[in-house]
Amino acid sequence: MIAKEGDVYTVFNKNLRRYTACMVAYIAPPDGQSDEPMAVILSLDWQGDKPLEPESLTSIKPLYKDFMYWPRELHLLKVSPQVPDNYILVGNRPPLIEPESCNTFGFWDEGKDVYYQFCWQQIPLAKRQAFKRAMHSDKVVSINGHEVKECSHAIFDSTVSFGSACELNKLPCLSTLHLEHWHDDLIEFLQSNHFIHELTLLNHGQSTLDLRGCAIRRLLIDMTGLKELYLDERVEFLLFQSKGEDNCLIHAYDQGSMLSIQFIEKYRPHQELVNLQSLHGIDIKDFDLSSIVSTHANLQELRLWGKPGLLTNFAQVREFKKLERFSTYDLFGFSKHDIPSPRTLPKLNWFWMASLPQEAAKAAKVLWKEAAKNGVSLRITKARSAEWLAQNVDNPFRSWDGAEHLSKSATQKAKSCYQKTRAALIKLAHSDEADCQEQALEIVRTYTMVFNAIKGIETTERDEIYEALRLILRDLPPGNYLNIDELLEEFELVRDF
Repeated sequence: MIAKEGDVYTVFNKNLRRYTACMVAYIAPPDGQSDEPMAVILSLDWQGDKPLEPESLTSIKPLYKDFMYWPRELHLLKVSPQVPDNYILVGNRPPLIEPESCNTFGFWDEGKDVYYQFCWQQIPLAKRQAFKRAMHSDKVVSINGHEVKECSHAIFDSTVSFGSACELNKLPCLSTLHLEHWHDDLIEFLQSNHFIHELTLLNHGQSTLDLRGCAIRRLLIDMTGLKELYLDERVEFLLFQSKGEDNCLIHAYDQGSMLSIQFIEKYRPHQELVNLQSLHGIDIKDFDLSSIVSTHANLQELRLWGKPGLLTNFAQVREFKKLERFSTYDLFGFSKHDIPSPRTLPKLNWFWMASLPQEAAKAAKVLWKEAAKNGVSLRITKARSAEWLAQNVDNPFRSWDGAEHLSKSATQKAKSCYQKTRAALIKLAHSDEADCQEQALEIVRTYTMVFNAIKGIETTERDEIYEALRLILRDLPPGNYLNIDELLEEFELVRDF
């Protein structure tokens, strides 16, 4: 079904667990960001236990989004004109708004912002008003002797130390906590707060954690020593902050049907999460896809990112019959014969692979060419030859190869600079020369100035340049006389990107 201007659809919002509705406000012509016409959908201020009825079309109103830090504005989303099967056409009527610019791209089936807005409207009005006032406040409050702006969105206990978490009630629009220490009244504080949606919890020393009754949506947690974790049904993202396999029993709503897990390097399949919605692996060195097929057969999203790494039994991806989104990055070890076809993954609507074996990339483009014409988001980039992999496996700037905003010469300069800097510093670290620190500072200055001269460096590249230097310094032989902190400070002083 192709969307037409004025069409009104109703759909079951799995986050809200009720039906919501939207209207096709207009059809946007091709532009610089999309080669095909796109449907701009307007969310409607309606929800119900049953689908919207045609007789209600005359009374529908647009939904305005103003939850958390958002200003009050219409909720518009630019999507594919291909309407998913789970959307029910209610009817057609004149659009509620005139066409206006929409630069927010998304998917028909997300519905997250609609869910967040309706949740926001359930919070007591006085609390919401205090939140909005604090956003624009110039007032400074005291947290355990630390002066903190009342408008603060985030608190790090590594910089603002505090004993009682309840002191944070002085910050009405606080939404993010990054904790490197355990606080005895933390759970009590979280259960009384409507707005703490992101929590990072490191070095907590707990074997059992019960976060039920908390408004947290995004939990970043050190799994070390944790044996049992109870999640509130509002938790959407669980990001492990420790490498390797955990040994924790995770209690989640409907056995994980609303949960996304991100792991680092290795993952132990959680038998208790048979309905896990999404799995994302980063820094993977070796991953056997068959290890999760039986446990997480209901996955709707699977994203696997290497360092680079090897992905074995890749053909097993065909067993995830409910998979809607799939991507890999910097993973190898499979062939063109392992690439699934649209017939084997009937629900897949988003298929992205970057930095993969050359022959596998060609096969993916051929197999999914027709599906892409019918609305599947297909992006197969950075096909790699065996020779490339051999040359770049230890190159932290390998992702620059093929980036549209970086030249080939920039990629080569970055790789060469890294290799020369690494070799020079390792050689110097084995030296007992009196001026080895001065020589090391000069090497770091040279390293930094090479990147100062490269055009096209953005946030991601800036982080990679810094991390590449830290990688070199981390791998220096033990017992050397170099002052690492001073070298990193020199990098910060010299860089202008």
